[in-house]
This record gives sequence, structure tokens and C-alpha cells, in this order.
Amino acid sequence: MNKELELINEKLDFLTEQVMITRRKLEELAELKEDLTPILSDLFQTAVTELDEISAHFSYEDLIDLMKKLLRNTRTLIALFEQLESMTDLIRDVMPLSKDVFVTVLEKADELEKKGLFKLLKDGENLAEKGLEAYSSGELVSPEKVSLFRLLREMNQPEVKRTLYILLTVLKTLGAQSPNQSTNH
Repeated sequence: MNKELELINEKLDFLTEQVMITRRKLEELAELKEDLTPILSDLFQTAVTELDEISAHFSYEDLIDLMKKLLRNTRTLIALFEQLESMTDLIRDVMPLSKDVFVTVLEKADELEKKGLFKLLKDGENLAEKGLEAYSSGELVSPEKVSLFRLLREMNQPEVKRTLYILLTVLKTLGAQSPNQSTNH
């Protein structure tokens, strides 16, 4: 009988221990509930206020439709995100290269500006515009016969001299290039 009483005591001790563990867990849950109640209440009030502001533009049916579309187009969205990731990787890989190219282009443009290419192009553009204006206004009428004497007289005008000088300078520069230079560029 002593053994039975001892066995009953062990079981009673075990049950008492289990009750204590359960009581501690219940106390922890009650404490957690006490801590979370004001937070959840504030969160709920904020959600109600925010949803009230958009209630004229939003309905629950809209949310349901949106959820359906998201679920229906999940594969499309996944493919879109994968493409976006690929594009991001490409940009990340290309950025260092593009910086080098940009610096090289700027250096070459600066070199060409120092050589006077842009001024020459601007002068050529101005000459072309003036030529087009003269042609469209009817000033450039080609006579049927042009004498050598008339050509020499026209070449004596300052604007003709300036234009011929620019054209001859360009031709001289082009002619000064070696045959290898002109084929490489």
C-alpha cells in the first residue's frame, strides 16, 4: 500500500507541476493580451480612419477584383519581376562601361573642339543656311552664259573671298592626309 501511495503522490506531483506550467502560460498569454490590446486598438482605429478617407474611391468589391486579377496573373507578374531583375542586373553591369565610354567621348569632343572642328561645322552650317536662303529667295539665278571676266569680278567680292578661303582650307586639310589616314576614318 505504501508503494501505491507513493505512486499516487508522484502522479499528483506531476499533475501539480503541469497545472503550474499551464498557469504560467496562461499568465503570460494574459500579459501579452494586456500589452497588445492598446496597440491593436490603436491600429484598428488608424485603419478605420484611413479607410474612411478613401471610402469614396474604394469598395470591397474593388479589393476582391484586385485579388482575383493578382491571382489570375501570378505567372505574368512573376515573369515581369524576373525581367525587371534581369534589367537591373544589366544596368548594374553596363554602368561602369558606360561611364568609361562617356568619359572617352567627352575627351574626344574636347580634342575636336580644340582642333576647331565644331567652329568649322558651325561656319559650314551658316554657309549652307545662307545658300539655302539665297536659293529659296531667288537670288541664286544661274545665267545662261557666264564669262570668265564676270567670274573674276565676283571672286573679288569680300564674301566670296571668305567662302573660297574656308573651302580651300578644308580641301587643303583633307588633301594633306596620308592615304592611310583617310581610309581609317
